[in-house]
Amino acid sequence: MSILSCFSMRLRRTGVSAAAAVLLSLVVALPALAQQSLTVGLYPWVPRLAQFEQAITAAWAQVEPNVQLVFLTADQWDGGYDMNPPANADVFVFDAMFFQDFLGGNYLEAMTPAEIQNANDLIPYARDGVQSNGNYYAIPLLGCSNVLFYQKGDQQLAAATTFNEVSNALNQCTYTSQIPPDRRGLMTDMSGGTTNAALYLDIAHAMTGTYPLPLPPTPQDLNTNAIAEQKTMLATASYFNATVANDNSYQQSIWFSEGFGRAVVGYTESMSQMSDATRANIAFKVMPFGDGTEQPLFYADVISVNTTTSQRNTRTLAVKLANLMASTDVVVDSIGATATEPVPQYLMATRASVFQQLSQQFPLYQDMWNMVNNANPLMFALAGDARSWLDAMKNVIKTDVRSNYQCGCDFKASQTIANNNAAPAICSSTCQPHGGWNGQWTNAYPAAQDGSVCGCNACPLPAASLAEAAPASKAVGGPKGKND
Repeated sequence: MSILSCFSMRLRRTGVSAAAAVLLSLVVALPALAQQSLTVGLYPWVPRLAQFEQAITAAWAQVEPNVQLVFLTADQWDGGYDMNPPANADVFVFDAMFFQDFLGGNYLEAMTPAEIQNANDLIPYARDGVQSNGNYYAIPLLGCSNVLFYQKGDQQLAAATTFNEVSNALNQCTYTSQIPPDRRGLMTDMSGGTTNAALYLDIAHAMTGTYPLPLPPTPQDLNTNAIAEQKTMLATASYFNATVANDNSYQQSIWFSEGFGRAVVGYTESMSQMSDATRANIAFKVMPFGDGTEQPLFYADVISVNTTTSQRNTRTLAVKLANLMASTDVVVDSIGATATEPVPQYLMATRASVFQQLSQQFPLYQDMWNMVNNANPLMFALAGDARSWLDAMKNVIKTDVRSNYQCGCDFKASQTIANNNAAPAICSSTCQPHGGWNGQWTNAYPAAQDGSVCGCNACPLPAASLAEAAPASKAVGGPKGKND
């Protein structure tokens, strides 16, 4: 006899009708059979996304064991770059450059200051950036900035405080291959449209100090000085190094760790891809885009509660989960070292206490805290029409930056070059579609990885400029998801 049948029989013996018995038995049994759940969209562009899921799930089970967490995949939630928050997501993490977009679209549930736990521990730029009209519309989770990495003994780069000092130290056109042949030049990822647009805004802010960031309405309104600085940055690297989208979006940092390039611009989490020896000998600072006196812009990845939670009666649980995800212990468990991963993700935190805890074992977090604490940054946030502006302008900016590139490019030779006597005929033919041969060729690694290469005068604009780079899977990571 089933449990429900036994229960109904007992009710009938006390004078309750059979129909009422069935109804009451279902009401009594329902809480035991049903398990509430919350749907979570994490920011997917981190080195080890699974670590976040595991840390959050374990901590949540301690406080709400009967409420299951369902995590969206990167195909279901991309952090806001091309998607609006899904209606079924109770809690979601997104790039705060879209904060005004999502606030205006009524995706962000208002939270009172009393609902935000340990708010004084949050770094001011991120805490201030998620408030409006006295309410919080998100809780900061992670931060990042364009960071210049170089070797500790590089006194010239260590002393450089302006963009011109950095670019003069590194020089331009020092290599034309995708990978520098040795410790020369800059490496950076400028392959994506959104990456180029965000970099343009960062540079324009450094030049003008204007904040909130203005969005030029037409291509004719773009700041030509900012475009010129981006072109200089591209020439300080090489065309192929900066414009080719790699399968691993931390590839430039890996090459730096292998001994190539004098400096690399990336995000702090790229240190997770470097060797122990490289990390022991690395120095870094916020990449200056102006004269060194500007307030730099820092990105933030923030946790919001969806306004749709009111319809599902999950708001209270969602606010509880958002606070847990942003709590010190959970963030440390999400980005720190684990039993199977001895190296932290080196993601930048937005809580002082997270830096304090991680720096006890990993001194680079103390260096990172010093950089953040001394920067006095502003949050990189765009106006409410950010998505439409990016869609309209990102390829324009990318094409402008790549046009009339001054340094030339390496192209694989049509056949192996045996010696100098063979080079003119082979390279003249190879470079005929690329502005002609500049007189250089090599069989040496890394420029020539699987054959000979010829130096050609022109780089492949516009085809390479207009080809969109797919966002990295960021199981290996991509630069904050902006590489689209």
